[in-house]
Amino acid sequence: MLRTLLIIYMIFYALPSWGSDLQNAINKIFPNQIKVYGVKIIGTEITPLKDIEKAAKILKQWLDNDGDEKPDNSLVVSELVKNNAILAMGKTENDLEDSFDNLIDVLEEIDVDVDNFERSLVGLISEEPNIAYLEEILHLVTQVGYANAYPEVFGEFKGSRISQAMDIARGGFFNLTPKVYPENSWFHYYDKSCDYSCMITEYFYWSLTSLLGAQIDRYDEISEEWELNTPQKMEKDKFIMEILKDEKYQIPTKLPSF
Repeated sequence: MLRTLLIIYMIFYALPSWGSDLQNAINKIFPNQIKVYGVKIIGTEITPLKDIEKAAKILKQWLDNDGDEKPDNSLVVSELVKNNAILAMGKTENDLEDSFDNLIDVLEEIDVDVDNFERSLVGLISEEPNIAYLEEILHLVTQVGYANAYPEVFGEFKGSRISQAMDIARGGFFNLTPKVYPENSWFHYYDKSCDYSCMITEYFYWSLTSLLGAQIDRYDEISEEWELNTPQKMEKDKFIMEILKDEKYQIPTKLPSF
């Protein structure tokens, strides 16, 4: 059944041209490719096809959460496609990093705007557990799709509605990662490489997947970063709940299956 869906809704290996040199560079370094509603998944030569297919299945369910074989929010998908959203996959961390570094070297040689390219790309290691698939693929959907489709609500900058909700969850506005978060915070991420916009991406992930039940049994593992790991606990975060439950945004209401 999965193979049939992939054939109907996704294109293997031969993607429409993204533009000459850029297309050729990507095809050479990430030859295993699939498209889901126009959104690109690219894998290195040694990334197993079954793992790329799994990622495609997850992406399809995040975008078509009600399973009616069409995207739930066409505006979000349009922004993903317009902004060249890419999920780049490698079999291992070294495989992905080496391949990505090689690609960046090529792009710099042909004068491609690397910063802009990187903003629309999320990496996924195929050997990671299922929760990593849920997380990284959702990151792509939210930071490239929702953030551009509804910037006043999901924009990854101070002043958007989701940023206001996150500032409450973090116990205040912090442009830089604080040494210690306030005691009343429930989102306390200490990775200094994650800037304010990155924090919003993470906050969206934690909020939605906790509401949908993905974090129920993971409190001990994740509480150092995120405390509201169940749908019941999520009721504490009234501001993000109001956003997530607003039907106009067609935010997923169930977790993808594997």
